[in-house]
Amino acid sequence: MLVIGLGVATYVQPARADYQDPLDVPAQAMASAPQSLLLDITKIDDRLVAVGERGHIVYSDDQGSDWRQADVAVSAQLNAVHFVDEKEGWAVGEDAAIVHSVDSGKTWQKQFDARDADFPGPLLDVHFKNASEGYAVGVFNKLYRTEDGGNTWTAWNDHAENPEGWHFFAMAQTDPQTLYITSEVGLLFRSMDGGESFTPHQTDYNGSFQGILANRAADGNDWLILFGVGGKLFVSKDGGETLQSLDSHTRAGLASGTWLDDGSALIVGANGILLHVAADLNAVSRYQLDNGLPLSDVVALSDDDYVVVGLGGVNALEQLPGR
Repeated sequence: MLVIGLGVATYVQPARADYQDPLDVPAQAMASAPQSLLLDITKIDDRLVAVGERGHIVYSDDQGSDWRQADVAVSAQLNAVHFVDEKEGWAVGEDAAIVHSVDSGKTWQKQFDARDADFPGPLLDVHFKNASEGYAVGVFNKLYRTEDGGNTWTAWNDHAENPEGWHFFAMAQTDPQTLYITSEVGLLFRSMDGGESFTPHQTDYNGSFQGILANRAADGNDWLILFGVGGKLFVSKDGGETLQSLDSHTRAGLASGTWLDDGSALIVGANGILLHVAADLNAVSRYQLDNGLPLSDVVALSDDDYVVVGLGGVNALEQLPGR
């Protein structure tokens, strides 16, 4: 801005609003929050809770027909959510933000952020074994543990054999002693001692495992589904010791998924892709939403009813498209 007066030309610096850190600013209430980018969803009793950009957390008590926005202490993007029971849950996201709810997702308070961390970067997943002990994972070997419900979070990365600092993407558990963390370059980290240590297992695949589903099967073994970029999909019936590649019928990136009541699974990803993995983990059927928008996660309400989240927000499906 150039102001001229009394024969003197003076440059006046335009006024700029003071920057406000998203970690210190509550999420703004927006009617469009259920249609914003949502990255993870979970079901607790009859309530659905989804998290995403700008600190948005929305919840529904009528199977996804109507949504309300929660009060959240941060406006940083939230990448993952996990509830340990019908009341208490945690969400994690950008700038290592961790927020906590004790009222079934209506309100969320901040417990931790990047200013408490060793170095900046997002957290990508959170998992609690019980109301006290939980873990948060993220980029560049980020691994934190709490033993007091998140009141304090301790850097736990030296309990994982990860000297190269590979990213940690997702967590899963099959019993109190057995936990899994997915990573890059075909690494699957496993703990057989309840999270005290995580040992890397080098699989035959050399890409990233963006997501994991883990289930203790009737034969006593851990059955795993691992997936990621390029539509890569692998299954294991021995806790990751050996992998079998399945044809996913797509090259779209795969983001997350859920087990279904019959032992099969549903995986979602880019381009509106939904993959149904048979209960014997031997075959995949491909479906796709007409709008082609990227999907981030899915929950099952019944045998044929699902709610998906992604770039277009929440979307209720009465059945898989084309089924």
